[in-house]
Amino acid sequence: MRKTLRPIGGLLAAALFLAACSKNNDVAAPDQARIPAGDLGIAVTIPDGTSQAITGPGVTSGTIARSGALYTVTNFKQAYSTGPGQPADGNFYWRFSVNEAGTPSTFELKMTGIATGDLIPRDSIKIIDKAFGSVVAADWAVALLPGTSPAGPNVIGMNTVTGTGIPPAVSAYANNRGWYTYAWSTGHTVTPVSGRTILVKVGTTLWKMQVTSIYQNGVTGGAFPYYNFVYSAL
Repeated sequence: MRKTLRPIGGLLAAALFLAACSKNNDVAAPDQARIPAGDLGIAVTIPDGTSQAITGPGVTSGTIARSGALYTVTNFKQAYSTGPGQPADGNFYWRFSVNEAGTPSTFELKMTGIATGDLIPRDSIKIIDKAFGSVVAADWAVALLPGTSPAGPNVIGMNTVTGTGIPPAVSAYANNRGWYTYAWSTGHTVTPVSGRTILVKVGTTLWKMQVTSIYQNGVTGGAFPYYNFVYSAL
């Protein structure tokens, strides 16, 4: 079912925006008692050149394909309850180490907040303006840390917001250290920043990823959130 986001009054929109963020602002500092990444279950093996349905808790949609060291996730979605935000919010969890969905206790990357567009790592996250295929492990040293955001520390989310009449409460999330542009005036859509790659470190293991869309089948303005992204170990 296609969702159409209708512009609403600035103050009310800002209130809904903040309500959605506060609903998911529940990430604490790393807990040593938590199950270590990769310790629960067996890694899902995807034969080179094939794809299969995503496995893991609460998965309602999505496939994962492999081409050499590159993994492509399409239309990933987990069951969740929406909050009052525009767009809808939710919590998805991914485990790079086993190529499947995770839980609040096993995730390596959490997708949360507005439009489920905030990326929160289990350990560390950075961004770099470099083509995904050219990013190497040494780039971690020069990549940028997350910026200041009301969403909290260690969050990669909104980069910029475009449009007119943008409430300060919304523009505060745009810190030029995010992965997407938020179109306030034209449908409240989310568009990835071109040429920007996300680096996620879990323990001593480093992954690079790039979100290509949060819409079903990659159609901007269509049904959401459905995560589409690529990743590879470095």
